Amino acid sequence: MMTLVIQADHVSPTSAAIFWRNDELARTDIAATVSDYPNAAAILVYREALRQWPARNEAGEYINGFPNTRPVIGE
Repeated sequence: MMTLVIQADHVSPTSAAIFWRNDELARTDIAATVSDYPNAAAILVYREALRQWPARNEAGEYINGFPNTRPVIGE
């Protein structure tokens, strides 16, 4: 098993946010596959918000608060 080690001072805020998002998607994978997982409905909505974050407008600018505002379970 390989482990990716990243020095925080060499990672841009954008990259750090995307790493966080990908980790959250991986962490919540089980909710998408187990039908009786606790709070599954809220987690599935959260996962959809994660997939839509970050978003860009037609000018290519980040919208929805990226990278400063992160999706939250239950919102």
